[in-house]
Amino acid sequence: MAPLEIAVAGCGPAGLAAAFLLQRAGHRVTLFERFAAAQPIGSGLILQPTGLAVLRALGLDERMIAHGARITRLTGTAQGRVVLDVHYAALGTAPSGAHFGLGIHRASLFAILHEAVTAAGIPIRTGCELHGAVLEGGKRRLRLADGVSEPFDLVVDAMGARSPLAGDPVRALAYGALWATLPWQRGFDPTALQQRYHRASRMVGILPTGRAPGGVGPQLAFFWSLRADQLERWRAQ
Repeated sequence: MAPLEIAVAGCGPAGLAAAFLLQRAGHRVTLFERFAAAQPIGSGLILQPTGLAVLRALGLDERMIAHGARITRLTGTAQGRVVLDVHYAALGTAPSGAHFGLGIHRASLFAILHEAVTAAGIPIRTGCELHGAVLEGGKRRLRLADGVSEPFDLVVDAMGARSPLAGDPVRALAYGALWATLPWQRGFDPTALQQRYHRASRMVGILPTGRAPGGVGPQLAFFWSLRADQLERWRAQ
């Protein structure tokens, strides 16, 4: 297969990983990012075994594991009663060869992927506000705020649910979460995602996330569920 000219829209973890994989497959890749500088947004997350398998294929799994926290189980209680207790070991053979998830801060995930993409020489065009894409002569051009891009054989949309490249309108989720990144606190399980529930309307949780870039100690992500339509009222309190 002849090398393709590929545009990847979005410089988050998905876009960075896709660009790196496509370039390693022999294609010519250009990343487009709407911010003036590519940067992480958010707190902690869990990389599941499938995601770790992708990082393994990229040769980045060991670095990522060194910055994260191994999660072996997911737990949840409601009024003192255990309602969730899932162990990764029960999955059997995982695609990554690992029977754990990886709690990690988005800043760590972003930094390792961004460094790999930069070292590979993949160009990142920042400050590109995308409004859509047009098909011309069998190729795609990105519609930017200041014009259109050069033609590409393929456009990969990695801009998330609210991407301007998506054709269908997005249905907003009823619930979101407030979060904070904090130093690790003794008394919590460093290998588990721990959650507490009150009926189906309230949830609070602690996720170990390892250490952020430049950090001196382990951290955690604290999150509290909240209906999206109650956010402004919460801010006003």
